[in-house]
Amino acid sequence: MYKIIGISVLSFLFVACSNAQEEVGTKEKKVTGTVENDDQQTSIVSLVSVSEFKELMKNESAQLLDVRTPEEYSAGKIGDATNINFFDQDFKSQIATLDKTRPVLVYCASGRRSAQAVSMMKSMGFSEIHELKGGYNGWN
Repeated sequence: MYKIIGISVLSFLFVACSNAQEEVGTKEKKVTGTVENDDQQTSIVSLVSVSEFKELMKNESAQLLDVRTPEEYSAGKIGDATNINFFDQDFKSQIATLDKTRPVLVYCASGRRSAQAVSMMKSMGFSEIHELKGGYNGWN
């Protein structure tokens, strides 16, 4: 009985410590760090607040990406965002048409789809990706 409790406590502490190490940054900006890709390139990846996202949008080379459905996109969007529906079967091939060397600013409705898109873009070798914390819902 004590062994089970001890193992459970150790498991909990291990997970808690792992999660704590991932959350690096300030209250406004969560930087998930740099990532080594298969092709040995390094990616800059961050989860940013609305104010930080607005600042990043001032960069003329940034690519603004909305990964919501076309219906969500037509109901309202941020700036001149390009819409690529996360649920499209060819989502990955559509993402591959973006310039991997330019910053990508990505958002969805709440942050779930954009987090998955960020993960995919990291594995594809994108050099700089910034995700809007709270998504479009957090923007309004």
